[in-house]
Amino acid sequence: MNNEEKYFRLILKQLCKMYGVDFSEYRQSTIKRRLARRMAFTGAGSYREYLDMLQEMPQEYNHLLHDLTIKVSRFFRNQYVFERLQNEIFPDILRSKKEYDQNVLRIWCAGCAFGDEAYSVAITLVEFLKRKREKTDDYDITIFGTDIDEESLEKARLGEYDGDAVKEVKRGILDEYFFVSGDYYRVVDSIKALVSFTIHDLTSETHMSPPAGIIANYDLMLCRNTLIYFSVPLQERVFLNLFKSLNPGGYLILGESESIPKDHEDSFIIKNQKERIYKKI
Repeated sequence: MNNEEKYFRLILKQLCKMYGVDFSEYRQSTIKRRLARRMAFTGAGSYREYLDMLQEMPQEYNHLLHDLTIKVSRFFRNQYVFERLQNEIFPDILRSKKEYDQNVLRIWCAGCAFGDEAYSVAITLVEFLKRKREKTDDYDITIFGTDIDEESLEKARLGEYDGDAVKEVKRGILDEYFFVSGDYYRVVDSIKALVSFTIHDLTSETHMSPPAGIIANYDLMLCRNTLIYFSVPLQERVFLNLFKSLNPGGYLILGESESIPKDHEDSFIIKNQKERIYKKI
């Protein structure tokens, strides 16, 4: 191992010590590319220089964590997924709930970034219930949005977005569920009340699901475009956590470039291959 690689490892070790996130198991090409971008911004010419900067300015660690985590997010990203939620997934889940005289509905949006997806799911659920002439009060609904970046979660809790984030939102939905505040769009309180945002590391070996969730019996889990940034062994660990957290008959939605590991293929029914929608047997 050359000196530069040693200092690269030391940077990751310090990040893990401070935030409990082990980036050494992420795809190294992605981590090095994002780290190089942050170093260029700060003017550091080597890993050693950047490590010295981190030690002199500990607040830089937070900026680095923010840059290393993935932040591609907008409301109703991949519209077809939300159409499937309204027309197929929610009807199936709630039909099962009524069959067993249950009213608890638990949803987990993993790697939620700024909260766009979690709020999109909440809006879609409310619209579905309205169509069925039902109300959210008829159910005990919990939607968790989790991420490893507290700065992103703070923005998610605020629920305020620029025009780019809502550019795919239909006008009727925009008028119903957002307030316009200058150049920004703020999610209405009734939708915000359905979603809880909390820090959670998907790769954790001690917590397989959000600690705030207490128990890990989810009816629907979305983990889109997150697994692709992990090494294969880490993907397998994360997926095992997701699998254990999902109810039998529950739905899992992955990103378009992701799929169920072969060891778990027999535990799921493929409901929509293109949209990566699976139902746990």
